[in-house]
Amino acid sequence: MIPPEAHALFGRIVESGPAFVLATHINPDGDAIGSEIGLARYLRAVGAEVRIVNHDPIPRVLDFLEGDGLRVERFDPAVHGALLERADRVVVLDNSAPDRFGRLEGPLLAHAGKVLCIDHHPTRETPWADNILDDEASATAAIVYELLRARGFAPDPKAAEALYVGLATDTGFFRFNSTTPRAHEIAAELMRAGADPARCYQKVYERNSEAYTRLLGRALAEVRLDAGGRVAAVFVTRPMIAACRAEDVDTSEITTALLAMDGVRIALLFRELDGGRVKVSLRSKGEIDVHGLAAEFGGGGHRNASGIVTEGSLAEVAERVIGRASEIAVAAAAR
Repeated sequence: MIPPEAHALFGRIVESGPAFVLATHINPDGDAIGSEIGLARYLRAVGAEVRIVNHDPIPRVLDFLEGDGLRVERFDPAVHGALLERADRVVVLDNSAPDRFGRLEGPLLAHAGKVLCIDHHPTRETPWADNILDDEASATAAIVYELLRARGFAPDPKAAEALYVGLATDTGFFRFNSTTPRAHEIAAELMRAGADPARCYQKVYERNSEAYTRLLGRALAEVRLDAGGRVAAVFVTRPMIAACRAEDVDTSEITTALLAMDGVRIALLFRELDGGRVKVSLRSKGEIDVHGLAAEFGGGGHRNASGIVTEGSLAEVAERVIGRASEIAVAAAAR
């Protein structure tokens, strides 16, 4: 539950000036984009000037959330440096860690004194002037909704749709352990405001590209099982990405197919990046905590869904992460 002082802080910030810039983390997901657009539509409704500026462009499967002149802009220092300077307030959503803002890290830190952070991830100490943090919330979109609802905002269908997408995608369409009774209540309220669950699911999950589908098939064909079948891992290499023409494809949902395998408790996706780095997407079932596992390698996220970006070869990173994942899965089975 958001405490009264957080609602009061949000009210003061909304009333502090007419110009806002919203931003979120690199590789933005449904919660990040949905929270930005939901908040932006509220700010416009109360007469504020608002721009959304991110390190990365909006993912193709989320571009239906834009509209009515509201769009996600890709950060360009020559264009947006002055915009950040002029803004009365900057709001960062779904992330508190400066190093996950990409090219925006330096500019945001330079203006940290006017930044409000709204986030639901477990967080380390933040440099931002103001923070509204609730790691028990199902999604950042749920926090945004509660803040707006307390101010009497009745979301229009586009705002309701954006916030619904944020909440639904971050809870795995209400199947993850992060799903709470309040999450279902918020979803119902957003449906009454115009959000269409079937449309949202189709737009986000049923528009896979040919490139993604081919890459999915190649990755799953080489699935690796460890810890007696409790840990499943797949690998996406640079040559595979090139062969499938999948350079800009979000591969994180491949883990969904792994967790659907009987007996699998931890799913790992290793994606080879440029510059000798590897991205690892981690998912788990039940009480198994992959956030702690990710943190051991400099990553983070949630108990059942986390991520890592680390330096090293694919083989080296895989052996280290799979080794620890196997230890955790075996220990969990013994309890």
